[in-house]
Amino acid sequence: MKRTITTCLAAALLAGTPIKAEEPTAEIDGLANAAAAFVVAYNDKDADAISQLFTEDGEMTNRSGEDILSGRDAIKAHYEEIFSSDQAPGIAIEVDSVRLVAPNLAIEDGTAHLTAPEENAPPRSINYTAVLLKSDSGDWEIASTRDLTDVTDATGELFELSKVLIGDWTCMMDEVRLDLAIDWEDSGKFLIGEMLTTTPDGEPQTGSIRIGWNAARESIASWMFDSRGGSRQSLWTSTDEGWLIRTEGTTADGETVTSSQNLTTDGTDTIVWTVKDKVISGEKQPDNQIRLVRRPPVPASN
Repeated sequence: MKRTITTCLAAALLAGTPIKAEEPTAEIDGLANAAAAFVVAYNDKDADAISQLFTEDGEMTNRSGEDILSGRDAIKAHYEEIFSSDQAPGIAIEVDSVRLVAPNLAIEDGTAHLTAPEENAPPRSINYTAVLLKSDSGDWEIASTRDLTDVTDATGELFELSKVLIGDWTCMMDEVRLDLAIDWEDSGKFLIGEMLTTTPDGEPQTGSIRIGWNAARESIASWMFDSRGGSRQSLWTSTDEGWLIRTEGTTADGETVTSSQNLTTDGTDTIVWTVKDKVISGEKQPDNQIRLVRRPPVPASN
């Protein structure tokens, strides 16, 4: 997926939100004015006005330090690209601290919350640090901003995946039928699913899956259990095409199993689940693919 440098700036404060500091000063008031100016420019989608809030050679940097925008022209072009999309996020900022480290130099730390325009979309949350310089005219200008850590909660991390997975799905493979139903868990922090596998001459097998956020690994994680005693745990990584899922666990017979899986979509009503590099107790298994089709809603009874 295309990487973008988020707006990680205290000047994105919503109007009326105070900047926190140990003691209010005229300088803090000036920083608050800079915040209000950014809010107006961003909400007006005015890339030129935003660029003018930076120093002439101001920088924006992502958390890895690999993507750096330098100078007002580059910053203006960056925001023009953001505002050209109807998916441009809204922004709110929580400022944790503002430190005046010199008469004309301030360092600010906080969290930027970026919310997509989709209905009920949860925000993505990024910790940031920003350096601001006081110009000769007395205005505070942004010299540098940098993303630090993605602190999006579980709901936000799962939102894109939920749009793909939630629903009732079915698949037929050589007289084996798989039915899968996935929805939000009541807390809104997990996706949960129930599986049913049936064959013409065997006992039905059930399974359950829970999908959440692993903060230590900074990754979506899932846990799956089947009624025969098998279990799997997986880490999910977003890709340009969909999701890469790396899985390990044990079969119902106690054998170790590992695999790599790719989840993609074919339109809005078909999930393509490809299993590759599957190894059971040291033996390589054939690759396979299933296509889960969304089941239509049950007709309402009269």
